[in-house]
Amino acid sequence: MSSAATMKLKVRADSGQTLVEFAIAALVFLLLIFAVFDFAYLYFAKLTLQSAVRQGGRYAITGQAMNSKTRYASILQTVKDSSLGFAADSNTTICSAVGGCSSGGGPGDTVTITVTYTYKFITPLVAVFFKSGAYTITVSSTFKNEPFPPSQT
Repeated sequence: MSSAATMKLKVRADSGQTLVEFAIAALVFLLLIFAVFDFAYLYFAKLTLQSAVRQGGRYAITGQAMNSKTRYASILQTVKDSSLGFAADSNTTICSAVGGCSSGGGPGDTVTITVTYTYKFITPLVAVFFKSGAYTITVSSTFKNEPFPPSQT
């Protein structure tokens, strides 16, 4: 047999091996890419919630309230508006040291805003490393109200 014929047989015998190797490598590569996207979105959600809680706190310390809303509802609305949909009434708590929870607090009162968000992973092989395939983000910040007129509470 000539060397050209031997070479042709060898190429024909190796053609399926390349496809299998590529499929395995592509699967690992895509898993890594989706895991990077998953963790990037998780980080984005946490930073967005931190910013929203900070914005809510900055609004809370001034003693202001939106038209036709209580201070508590105004602070909650500020947090929700700043959170890009991550914060809702059900996962946000606003508590003051004197007034308790569901209170924006009075002048000089200490107010704590907390948001708890459950992030569900989209990559199945990443999700198995977390309980129920999700990670719970809890963001909290505490502020002291400015001395505003008590009638604004």
